[in-house]
Amino acid sequence: MGKRTGIWQSATDARAFVVLIFLIAALPCLLLVETAAQELPRQSALAITKQKVGLTDITLTFGRPNVRGRKGKIWGKLIPYDQLWRAGANECTTIEASTDIIFGGKKLPAGRYSFFVVPRKKGTWTVILNTDTQLWGTEGYDNKKDTLRIEVKPEKTHFIETLVFFFDAISTDEASLILGWESKRIVIPIQVDTVKYALKNIEKAIEERPEDWQVYVRSADYLRAYDPEKALEWANQAIRLHAEHFWAYWIKAEILALNRDYAAAVENAQKALFWGLKEAGEQFPYRQKIESQIEVWETF
Repeated sequence: MGKRTGIWQSATDARAFVVLIFLIAALPCLLLVETAAQELPRQSALAITKQKVGLTDITLTFGRPNVRGRKGKIWGKLIPYDQLWRAGANECTTIEASTDIIFGGKKLPAGRYSFFVVPRKKGTWTVILNTDTQLWGTEGYDNKKDTLRIEVKPEKTHFIETLVFFFDAISTDEASLILGWESKRIVIPIQVDTVKYALKNIEKAIEERPEDWQVYVRSADYLRAYDPEKALEWANQAIRLHAEHFWAYWIKAEILALNRDYAAAVENAQKALFWGLKEAGEQFPYRQKIESQIEVWETF
């Protein structure tokens, strides 16, 4: 009996030893998982700047380093001239566009790109967009993956402590992307073909709701500045579907005035006034505007 107990004990000890060895081997992996889940504050804060231009979403993701008392020592020193710079801190800066855009005068397909800059002491700076968005800074950068390069003239600016990307001069089809830090900034013009994507949305809405008069009148209202003939067609369709509302008549009147058909514009404006007053009475909010415009058109 004592012999069997000794054999059993030896086997138990062997199994315990194997388990111990396994745990020791797995410990680095367990620590790695724990470390990966650990979140600590960054010295250079992570930022996301998002802007809708027309129907296009443009998003910048970047680290924001500070000057930290190094005024006059950023450009040409901390950020060397004539060398690739990540345009931020930590991971590579990225830019993402939800549709095709014109970036600095060059076509850029919709998608996400890493964003680099080569600053220079004199002359223009080179802005580079690259398809590899998983880089740490510039490490592993491959110029064969560049999508485009543009040249941008740097400008002097007021002191900026923390690096910033922001959008300015925003309209329905263009904006300026600005990168600024310390004493310098660059401005990159961006254009989007908003009409193209708006027309796609209009076509989809008409296909899905062909009997909805509001789809047609909203479409006419938008398109009148770009295609008055098509806009007039949609305004007429809105009236055919719902002839007892002021809105379609008023949009039609404005389109006709754009075409210099002032008599027809007055006629439709009067119909708009009639239906507006019938629905809202003396509280009709567009009454003064329509009456004033009728007086103007009647002078032509």
